[in-house]
Amino acid sequence: MTDPVPTPSLPAAMTEDIVASSRDGILTIDPQGGITSFNPGAETIFGLKAPDVVGRTVAEVFLPLEGTDDFVDCVLEAVRNPDAEHVAAISLTHGPKTLHLSVRAVLLHRKDSNERIGVLVMLADESERVELLKRTAERESERAATGRFIVGILTIFSVFTLLLEPIQKLARAHFYDLGPVIALLTLVVIAFFLDRWAAPATRMFKLNLRPRWRDVIEAVVWSLGVCVLMTAGKALLIATGEVQPPLYSFLVLDDGSKVTEPGLFLIALSIYLVSVLFQQFAIRCAIQAPLQSFLTGVIGPAGWTANIVSTLLFAVLHAHLNPVVSLAVIAPSLLWGWLFMRSGSVVTPILSHAIIGVYAIFVLGIFAGLDQV
Repeated sequence: MTDPVPTPSLPAAMTEDIVASSRDGILTIDPQGGITSFNPGAETIFGLKAPDVVGRTVAEVFLPLEGTDDFVDCVLEAVRNPDAEHVAAISLTHGPKTLHLSVRAVLLHRKDSNERIGVLVMLADESERVELLKRTAERESERAATGRFIVGILTIFSVFTLLLEPIQKLARAHFYDLGPVIALLTLVVIAFFLDRWAAPATRMFKLNLRPRWRDVIEAVVWSLGVCVLMTAGKALLIATGEVQPPLYSFLVLDDGSKVTEPGLFLIALSIYLVSVLFQQFAIRCAIQAPLQSFLTGVIGPAGWTANIVSTLLFAVLHAHLNPVVSLAVIAPSLLWGWLFMRSGSVVTPILSHAIIGVYAIFVLGIFAGLDQV
């Protein structure tokens, strides 16, 4: 009968070198809960030094540390019940960085003996894997939100296109032009729908209603500058004989009709101001903001791309009125989108739209007399 071949084992010094060079945290605890070893990996993870830890109990060392409750529970349970394997996932925060750790505590016994000499605790830093999984989940969530966003936009313009003919018939019959109203109400409904349906992480709606004062002043200054340019442009057309109406057209609606009662004019003005709220909420918050969120990190000028696309969609919503009207809203819409980008608030484009729109339509009468259908 041959003697069994002895199993080779690593020298103690080599084993110590392996433990010392491991990036994982490794510590041993005696049956009384005292820490008997603490490798450099554990020092890095907890921000503690081995000489300050070895010889003290787990409770003394880790209970004062914030965020280590789960780790202490796992270790103490392993000390109390060493025959079972104990596993836990914990997160430790060191300043701006958060470590995601996998903790495994197993029985430690003497070689060739059942004598229990303590518990071996191993901590594996899985932060990279956790962050990768989080980024993957976020990308999938954003992809789903992008698809829902596209469905919403297509729905908006499909409904608007289907209603275009009856809208124009109502306008020819001298009813109030419901085109922009229906389109904008549809935008608002879809915007609410997207807010409930899309991923919360996209933060689609920028409903900051308290912009900085400098942003408000900037919006007013730019708006007044546009008003000056519009006045100079109309004056130049009048001087060259291109247009015959007076420079200012008070109490004249955009269909060219003269309003004899100021009360009716105020009603039309009020309706327009309310529509401005819907327009800017719908275009900036339901289209520009989510589109910029989806494009950030994909293309360089994500903000301007979202601004240009939302402006073109805004122009399309005015296409049924007149090609001149549709083209005329492009430049102001780009300004309103830029103000929205700078301030992060929907208030500044609403304010600018109100100033420019009221002055252009109800003071200068730029669109007065244009064929609306």
